[in-house]
Amino acid sequence: MSEFRSRWERLDLIRQEKFDIVLPKAMRENNVDMWIHAMKLGNPDPLFKDLGAGFALLSPAPYDGSSVYFIFTDRGGDRIERAILGGEALNGMGGYDIVGDEGDLKRFVAERDPKRIAINMSGKFAVADSLSHTGYLRLLETLEPTYNDRLTSAEHVISDFRGRRVISEIVEYGKLGEVTRRLIERALSNEVITPGVTTMEDVAWWIKDQILALGVEPIFERLFMPKVLYSAKANLEETDSPQYVFQRGDLFQYDFGFDFMNFGTDIKRTAYILPEGEMAVPPGVQHAWDEGLRARQVLRNSIKVGQTAGETVKIMADNFESAGFVFVNLQSDPAFGGGWEDVWQEALEIRGMRPEDKDKTQISSDCHCVGNTGDSEIEAGPSICGFRPGTADLTIKPNHLFAFELFADSAIPEWDGARVRFGIEDDAIVTEDGVQYLYPPNHHILLIH
Repeated sequence: MSEFRSRWERLDLIRQEKFDIVLPKAMRENNVDMWIHAMKLGNPDPLFKDLGAGFALLSPAPYDGSSVYFIFTDRGGDRIERAILGGEALNGMGGYDIVGDEGDLKRFVAERDPKRIAINMSGKFAVADSLSHTGYLRLLETLEPTYNDRLTSAEHVISDFRGRRVISEIVEYGKLGEVTRRLIERALSNEVITPGVTTMEDVAWWIKDQILALGVEPIFERLFMPKVLYSAKANLEETDSPQYVFQRGDLFQYDFGFDFMNFGTDIKRTAYILPEGEMAVPPGVQHAWDEGLRARQVLRNSIKVGQTAGETVKIMADNFESAGFVFVNLQSDPAFGGGWEDVWQEALEIRGMRPEDKDKTQISSDCHCVGNTGDSEIEAGPSICGFRPGTADLTIKPNHLFAFELFADSAIPEWDGARVRFGIEDDAIVTEDGVQYLYPPNHHILLIH
């Protein structure tokens, strides 16, 4: 069978399963009778593949500035009616009950007379905010005036539709996670890194070439390089250069993922380049790493289906403190201004430090949702951290895919008390039985000889 056909059929299966299983819950739990999702050719939509728009937008109509409307209507029973108006090319593909003209929209809506209509506009989630202002005005002009006051944001419908996973999705995502894991662990090995020779950008370009060979897409178009956490021979400012040459005694990590078939991964791995004569990381480094793994288990036990993101932050904070950690509830995203050190210290000042806290490992988390297109929908689902308050009210639903990510900051005695902040991250899923892994998670620091 053609590989392209195989991918299309797998995506189509996922779409059909989500329409059958997830969509009724997503609409009914958010009190929505009709969901209208408008798209235009030339205006890329986050749900382009989710809804099957690759075929809908082959219709001649969009080339004259017209729209394609994907319309989902709850007419009772165990199934949501599915229609496309303006996407004639989808006729016969399956998955949709009705395929008609864009000009049918006014009559179509009036015949169904929905009480609450969700549309793809949102001040909260980018993934639900793809309807342009002109598209919105056109929708108002088309519908009967009585429906204008019935329009609402589809943000929670889309969040639930995206975030609740069917088995076919989980299977594909687990496969992708394993490919990602193998690739990043190869990158942080002697296959790629020769101490004293290999530069930061050498690793980044190597992994870009591997992505190209696999036929997948990088999450980050820019050259995303490893980050040195500690160097025995260089100061950390030097290691920020793409031309920095890896040295023996360097401890570093890599944050990596790629896109494939409407999915995106996001994981981290940590490596240590052994100095001559050494066979393992220093005991203090190993202890700090083990504390991070212990914290990961505390975090794992704190995340449950049915809790909101905000409730989970409070639960994990109590659990971390009870387990002997200092919980650092970051208030700003270090990746977008402020810098890690300033943001971390700000959070510590808010918590307050006691003398007995001096030798404890400090822990923070960023358990954001993942799944479709890597990080683009981070804020379209519950984020278990302090710096995305806009998602605090979102409930963790069954089969929620997320980046199981935490940071563990410890002092290393062998390095004169220098602090090292490990990022430990794998993609995981929350089921009714708790957090489960999709592939073997990170258990150890990779060693480079």
